[in-house]
Amino acid sequence: MFIILQWLKRNSYPLLALLLFAFSVNQILRFQIYQHSYYYNSSVSFFRTIDTWRSNVLSYLNLKVDNENLKNENLILRSQLGINKSPLQTFRDTSYYDSISKALNHYKVVYTYIPANVIKNTYNSRNNYFIIDQGSKQGIEDGMAVICPQGIVGVIINTSENYARGMSVLNSKFEITPYLPSIELRQGVIGWSGMDYNYVELREVNRTEQIKKGMTVVTSNYSSIFPPNIPIGKVHSVSLKNKSNFHQITLKLATDFNRLNSVYCVKNNYHIEIDSLSNPILDLPK
Repeated sequence: MFIILQWLKRNSYPLLALLLFAFSVNQILRFQIYQHSYYYNSSVSFFRTIDTWRSNVLSYLNLKVDNENLKNENLILRSQLGINKSPLQTFRDTSYYDSISKALNHYKVVYTYIPANVIKNTYNSRNNYFIIDQGSKQGIEDGMAVICPQGIVGVIINTSENYARGMSVLNSKFEITPYLPSIELRQGVIGWSGMDYNYVELREVNRTEQIKKGMTVVTSNYSSIFPPNIPIGKVHSVSLKNKSNFHQITLKLATDFNRLNSVYCVKNNYHIEIDSLSNPILDLPK
């Protein structure tokens, strides 16, 4: 302690000058509009660059995992498209077509996909978000769904020219109605409890439904944002309180938010038309 006091005494003048200099710079940045604007824009650009570098390093380290995920995704897409299995037919009643179907004249393209990389991602807060390296110049719009090879990621809520911010599934405001294919159930709401980033809750499922551990949960065709049959997760635990009308269900997420890197932004090309039909009917014909 004595040595520290002696050092402070010997260097009191340089330290005082440094303190006054820092105070002066702070006052200039706070009360001078031009300097404040220049500092703010420079700092934003600097931290965006740092985030991009960090994303590039993580992308390189996760190449093996990403390649495995892409192989699995390609396998799923091939089985869905079935181009090599059957001849072309007229349009049939379904709503999931990849943008590759533009080459097929008898199909309508419901969803358009834009690839992007995650340059910032939080998963330990109550309301988590992520930032991607694509923006309005690349066709990203507010309200677009975001998915990855494993499953759902979130929804775009804000865009700039070259970047976009998304609300993560790990956000208290995020909700989606799921579909359980094994029992053909479209019921309940997915929501995050704010605890473990690997798990979410499935609420408001009637206690009469036969929910079992291990059941697969995907997006339903009721969503005008997410394509149907995108993995959400699997049932991890099911419990029931005597006085409750609903199950207490926990899902293990299909997406590993700790390794989130490559994503796809999904645009429903018909969402405006669908939304126009969803408006309440004000004047009924007499």
